[in-house]
Amino acid sequence: MKQIKFSINSWIFGKASIDEIAAKAKEIGVDGLEISGESDTTDIKKVKEALKKNGLTAFSVSGNFSEETRAFNHNELQYRNAAVEYGKKCVDMAVQLGAKRVLIVPSQVNKLNYFVSREVDWKNAVSSLCEVADYAKKQGNITIMLECVNKYEVNLVRTLEDGIKMAKDTQRDNVKIIGDTFHMQLEEESGIHNAIRRAGKDWLVHLHLGDNTREVPGKGCFNWKEIFLALNDIDYEAAVSFEPLPQRLTPAEIFSGALNQEELVKDLKFSLNYIKSIVQSIR
Repeated sequence: MKQIKFSINSWIFGKASIDEIAAKAKEIGVDGLEISGESDTTDIKKVKEALKKNGLTAFSVSGNFSEETRAFNHNELQYRNAAVEYGKKCVDMAVQLGAKRVLIVPSQVNKLNYFVSREVDWKNAVSSLCEVADYAKKQGNITIMLECVNKYEVNLVRTLEDGIKMAKDTQRDNVKIIGDTFHMQLEEESGIHNAIRRAGKDWLVHLHLGDNTREVPGKGCFNWKEIFLALNDIDYEAAVSFEPLPQRLTPAEIFSGALNQEELVKDLKFSLNYIKSIVQSIR
C-alpha cells in the first residue's frame, strides 16, 4: 500500500489553543492538521509557528457551513455572495498555510428542507462553487473538496456519487470530493469499501475517519481492513484525517469545555497505531 499521511481535524480539540493542538498532534504521532476555516478568529502567524515548531503540515482548511450566510445553495443572491466570500477566505487561509485543499459543504448544514427545490438549490450551489473554484485555481491551484454528509444533516450532497456529480457539473478540474466514513455508513448502500472503489483516486482526494459510533477508529465495529484494502485498490495516496466526535460528545459540548483532552490524546494514539498496523499488513 502506498504511503499514507495521517492528520487530525483541529476543531475536535474544542477550546484548546493552536499551540496546544499542535503539541498534542506531535505527541500522538500524526503528520499534520486539518485547520478549521475561521479566518476572522485565526492568527495565521501563530498557526504557522505552531506547525513549524512541531514538525507538522497543514493538509487542508476545513470550512464550517452551519450558518445561512455560508449556504452556497441559498436562493437569495446576497446570501450566496456571502457564502462565496467565505469560501474565498478559506482559500486565502490555505494559501497562507501552504495547504493545497479546502473543504466545502455545498449546502447549509442542519437545514434539511430546500430553499426552493433540489434542482434550483443544486444549480445555485454549482454556480457558487464555480466562483470559489476559479478563485482557488488563480490563487495557488488549490483543490476544492466537496464533503459528502449524511441525510440527517444536509440536503444536497450525501453520497460520493452525489459529490462526483456536482463536481462534474462545475466543469472545474480542481473540484473533487472528500469522504467521511461515519457519514458513508449511513449513505452508501453497497458499503464504504465499494463506494471508495467506485469513486477512485481521481475524485476521492481526502478521507475523514470516524467509527460507526463516531468515536476514533478501532472503538466501534467498522471493518477498517476492508476500508483500507479499498483505498489500496484505487492506489490512494492522499492523507486521511481523524475526525471523531470524542467521548460521545456533541460539538456544542466539546466547545463548552466538556472534553477530556488527556483521554482524547490517549484514544487518538491508540487509533493511529491501530490503523497503521492495518496499513502495514496490506503492504
